[in-house]
Amino acid sequence: MARTSLRKKLAALAATGVMALGTGVLAASPAEAAVACPYEYFCAYPQPGFGGDPIMIWRCDDVRYVPWTGTNGSWINNQTPGTRARFIFAGGSSAYTYGAYSSVSSGVNWSTVYHIDPC
Repeated sequence: MARTSLRKKLAALAATGVMALGTGVLAASPAEAAVACPYEYFCAYPQPGFGGDPIMIWRCDDVRYVPWTGTNGSWINNQTPGTRARFIFAGGSSAYTYGAYSSVSSGVNWSTVYHIDPC
């Protein structure tokens, strides 16, 4: 099965209109979002379409608290191939993201996520 590049996935998201925020302000373009989340990083954004000040995680032992509540956001898993980040919910349950390299999501409810474990 062929992999789809991060830039192609971001371009597809932009084509669906998810890059426009409810405030009418545009988030980063697909190319800017790809550059803003360097290779080997997991990046979580407080707004849909990769907008806002992201949490950028590189080290596997760097579990981060998610400060955003009542908001929908997005993420880019630009880590090495096969690496999956884990979202940790209240009560300790968790869910893994898609395997890296180049997986993205433009719609995640950060209200339910307490921590992110990048690997």
